[in-house]
Amino acid sequence: MAKRAEEVGGETKETKKGLSLKTILLVLILAMVGFMGYTFLKQSGFLSPKEDTPRKTRAKEPIIYTFEGNFLVNLADKDNLRYLKAVISVALSSQKAEDELRKKSVEIRDAIIMVLSAQTSEDLATPEGKERLKTLIAERINSMLTQGEVEKVYFLDFVMQ
Repeated sequence: MAKRAEEVGGETKETKKGLSLKTILLVLILAMVGFMGYTFLKQSGFLSPKEDTPRKTRAKEPIIYTFEGNFLVNLADKDNLRYLKAVISVALSSQKAEDELRKKSVEIRDAIIMVLSAQTSEDLATPEGKERLKTLIAERINSMLTQGEVEKVYFLDFVMQ
């Protein structure tokens, strides 16, 4: 800050030129209050984007449906009696698909049991075999749905013995 010396009645008096500390603090506080107000208005929707600017689209979250209970089936092994226990969830493309799946849950559970029981333990021993099984289940369910589709199949529990 620039200082200027003045002589008054034989004494030297220095005066400061520029902004005082109080003025700087007041400006900072007003800026913070203004920013907080702007942020509040923007988040509450009062400050909406212009209509001609494209809106950012959020990635649509998939609808996850988990089948009640588990699937317990005998596998198609000839030599040994083996079984598979699985808990299955599916990601659906729309709410309509979930509604339809709920209405047809008995038929769809039956179809999944048929797909599972046609497998052998050798088929399911590898990760590739499990992925192929997921694809088979998705295709089978999709053949039964008319208002959407299964996008992905998830195994929440998968035990062979």
